[in-house]
Amino acid sequence: MRTKKQHFLILDANILIDFFKCDKTIIKLLCIYVGHIYLATPVLNEINEISEGDCIELGIRLVEPELEQVMSAVENRGSLSFQDHLCLILAKKYGWACVTNDKPLRRQCELEGVPMIWGIELICILVESGGLSVMHARDIILQIQQNNPKYITDDIVERAFERLGFNNPD
Repeated sequence: MRTKKQHFLILDANILIDFFKCDKTIIKLLCIYVGHIYLATPVLNEINEISEGDCIELGIRLVEPELEQVMSAVENRGSLSFQDHLCLILAKKYGWACVTNDKPLRRQCELEGVPMIWGIELICILVESGGLSVMHARDIILQIQQNNPKYITDDIVERAFERLGFNNPD
């Protein structure tokens, strides 16, 4: 059995939607094998595909931001959406890693010293933690790319496949 390092993660909306559309059980496996997944309630409110009940069922911990955090997210957005800025604020305050593919959010996380994880990278971490087979991960990665080809490029897929130890079958 592999040892697992407990991560504390906050997901942005796009990552959660990618996982949910592809195979929502991945979220539950991430909670079991990788670590705690947090989601700010205003982020949940922007996602039509996912309910509070889904979050509870999958093990996602909902976080109600404090009023000052909400006000800060409204006032200091810059190139970030309100929801992305809120993810950044919560990640920074609690020491969570921000799971996002959003480049402006990643740039801001880097500037503020907030650890980041790419969405597909999280699938690789799940495999490395013993929670998912390499072949199932391959299928999920390809499905996420099919659903979101603008942001999940061939290069991203190839790097994930390399990390998982096999080449793209195409």
